[in-house]
Amino acid sequence: MTETGEKLALIINSASYERVAFALNVAMAAAAVGKDVNILFGHGGVIRLKRGFTDAVGDETVSWIREQIKWGIEKGGVDPLSESIDTFKKLGGKIYACPAAMELHNIVVGDLVEDVDEVRSVVRFVTEDTEGASIIYV
Repeated sequence: MTETGEKLALIINSASYERVAFALNVAMAAAAVGKDVNILFGHGGVIRLKRGFTDAVGDETVSWIREQIKWGIEKGGVDPLSESIDTFKKLGGKIYACPAAMELHNIVVGDLVEDVDEVRSVVRFVTEDTEGASIIYV
């Protein structure tokens, strides 16, 4: 348990860049103020944990915002998701990948970025990581 004893659990089920970025910003803010924060990347989101795809801005992001995000990353106003994940981890957050989602996308453990703490099922996440936590679904 963290300093505050408060917990936050996020389930990221979207691969859309802006949604994942916003979820990570919420997670970082909560971790920075002492909350225990755990994130499960589900069916859509788990592809953001695949090596080489974390910072990609492609068709998974709606077209009207895609170019703005690319421009923001290039100019420095938008952080790459890999940097946000790294910051979140440094703040003590935990990242889990859903095994069913991994199977859906033909992702094996060796394909995951090193920031993933564990492959954890939805049942285990709900059982172990959401008790007493506020839950956010993205």
